[in-house]
Amino acid sequence: MYSTSATEFFCETFISNQEFFINPIQYFIINGDFPFNSLNNLLSCLPQLHYLSIDSLVNCHDTEREELSPIELKYFKHVSLKLNYIDFDRLKKIIKNFFHHVQILRLTTCSDEEYLNAKQWEDLILSSMPYLRIFDINHKGSIQNNNLTYHDVINRFNLPFWLEKEWYFAHQHDWPHSLNSGIFYSTNPYRRKDYTIFSKSDQQICSCTEEMNLNSVKHVCIRGEKYITNNRENYFPNVTQLTIKCYIKTFDESFKMTLNHMIPLTQLTTLVIELYSSFEDIVKLLSFTPYLYTLKLRSLSLNEINLNLITQSEIFQYVSNTNKIKNLDVDDCHSLDNVQLIVNLLPQLEYLKTRVNRKEIKELIRFLLSKSNMKTRHLFLLCISDVPMSYPKELKTLIKLENLLHDYCMKYLNRDLYIWW
Repeated sequence: MYSTSATEFFCETFISNQEFFINPIQYFIINGDFPFNSLNNLLSCLPQLHYLSIDSLVNCHDTEREELSPIELKYFKHVSLKLNYIDFDRLKKIIKNFFHHVQILRLTTCSDEEYLNAKQWEDLILSSMPYLRIFDINHKGSIQNNNLTYHDVINRFNLPFWLEKEWYFAHQHDWPHSLNSGIFYSTNPYRRKDYTIFSKSDQQICSCTEEMNLNSVKHVCIRGEKYITNNRENYFPNVTQLTIKCYIKTFDESFKMTLNHMIPLTQLTTLVIELYSSFEDIVKLLSFTPYLYTLKLRSLSLNEINLNLITQSEIFQYVSNTNKIKNLDVDDCHSLDNVQLIVNLLPQLEYLKTRVNRKEIKELIRFLLSKSNMKTRHLFLLCISDVPMSYPKELKTLIKLENLLHDYCMKYLNRDLYIWW
């Protein structure tokens, strides 16, 4: 089995390495971003593949690469893909070339309404996936066709082809007056793993939704704070991942108690906060979730905050001494000071991905790779986003002149710079 949490550069290196032909991989798991335009070549390199899981297939603006000729994957049975704004036509080509023997297909996707075209899926399954037993889809998006409503489109998944295979579906709507968009998903017997909480319960919005088994849910996404406050009925006992996409006034003890009535906070291993939150509130939330392994933040900004007071506070010291976070992804740390603060808070980090002011990239490298910096002693993988093309060469020179690393690799891909050692 080959598994990596460190984005596309590992796989780009893997594809160019011919050793896998001697030692064929059967199980391949990518827990990070991977460029969709490299998927064809990846599959063409894995003749013994049984299982493939990719956490995030993304569009890549890198230069086009020559595609390898497709091969027959005789043992390829199980596929799980999360597609970020990938058009259905592009996925359809991959399915036609490689998925003939696939028995289990799990897809999470968004945007392109063609994923909700039941007739197109029926034709594709009959022609290119004749052995398919489990069809598990989760699609978030809207219908742009003025002649059809959202319900018109998804009701076509109730025709005999789907019923005979016992493939059943349900849906949620985003907001009370958004009946032409929503989340369409497979239901039992395949058990939905994701659940999104909006500002109102689905029963208030649409009578066509279905009950689901909350015990199967592993990931909860919160998009409405008011519903959390008023929630008295839903409890998700097996959740390990929480995503917050709405503004929360404060992460105080009251919020902790309310949230804990919905999900077991001490059970969480992954936390994603997609809207701005103050650093103090993030620290508070981390104090409620001691067993996190992965943390992803939209932004980290500390304007007009006394850093000394923060770092000396009891709660900061508690989180710093007890947290187990190894993977941190911050879309924008803004400054080196912010990076230093978050590293002091999370001394167990092994992987860091972030973006800082370009003028501070060299200072960031010095800080993170300093041999005297005990807070980064576990770090072995760094990704800096939005890096100018000239920087890899300059940073290699810096690392050599200042003797920061001896044995390391560097990769520049899609304006992201990766360094691992």
